[in-house]
Amino acid sequence: PPAHRILLSPAGKPLTQQRVRELASLPHLVLVCGRYEGIDERVIETAIDEELSLGDYVLSGGELGALVIIDACSRLVPGVLGEPASADEESHSAGLLEYPHYTRPAKLGDREVPAVLQSGNHAVIASWRKQQALARTAQRRPDLFARYRPTKADAKLLPPALAQRTHLALVHHPVADRTGKIVTTSLTNFDIHDIARSTMTYGLAAYHIVTPVTSQREKAQHIANLWLDENDLPRRPPVTGSRAGAMRLVRTADSIETVLAELTAEYGMAPLVVATSARAESFPAVPRRTPEQLLAEASIGSEPVLLLLGTGWGLADHLIPSVSRLLAPIEGRSDWNHLSVRSAGAILLDRLFGRAP
Repeated sequence: PPAHRILLSPAGKPLTQQRVRELASLPHLVLVCGRYEGIDERVIETAIDEELSLGDYVLSGGELGALVIIDACSRLVPGVLGEPASADEESHSAGLLEYPHYTRPAKLGDREVPAVLQSGNHAVIASWRKQQALARTAQRRPDLFARYRPTKADAKLLPPALAQRTHLALVHHPVADRTGKIVTTSLTNFDIHDIARSTMTYGLAAYHIVTPVTSQREKAQHIANLWLDENDLPRRPPVTGSRAGAMRLVRTADSIETVLAELTAEYGMAPLVVATSARAESFPAVPRRTPEQLLAEASIGSEPVLLLLGTGWGLADHLIPSVSRLLAPIEGRSDWNHLSVRSAGAILLDRLFGRAP
């Protein structure tokens, strides 16, 4: 068969371990290395099968990139490594970063080799290594972790699925009006119904409506209760789930602090509180997270997550000290950024818990 011709180019597709495996299985590769500005486009169009890049940086030529491909592919050729299974445990081979390694001495200064590695229990050691690989990938490469699909065995090593311990709270106080004054906003029927449906669609644990106004909390519960007998009505064809099921997720509370106390009692630990805001200047002292970064971080932890949606002109950040993370704002291509809370909530939930296309 003809050789597969590869041009090393900063305009090529990023090289991945998966692609290395595929290349290693081919019978013949030709690596083409350009210099300076590259090679004539007509040559690329007629004589090159694939362009590959090592990353988003520029070298003087493709020679170093070619050496990387040669080394990466050679390690997968039978007989190159003393133990063929070694390549399967390394970073990126299974979509994760590799677990940490230790050697002698058992104690280096005040740092010791983890006791589990000295136990001699190979099953326990394998489990520990997989846990470390999952945690390290989540912390250092949230982009990799977001693409990783845990196996059934992995699921036993991870905390309960993040969506199942995530609670969404629609906050009507404390929030700001357009002048910055702290106010209490009114509850709307649409917010009760639509956000409950989003909460159920993405598999969250509950939807909390937070307002200090007793009549508003009673209104929310009354509207939710109107749907609870929906399952008793005949329907054709049968469906999975129901709006009544969504309404069962609705809870009410007089304050954020009450929700925190309820979740702490329910889970035995305080929740990770995540705020949302359309304003870049909100919660200035709180670490920012993209949905991808938050998903990776919170998936490894075991605590519940409380996601706060503000009404009015946004959460009154200086009155909510429990917030420890802030999700990056949702931004369109225009300068105007004032989505309805229902739309913003649905977008955020899809970015966090939606299935990849």
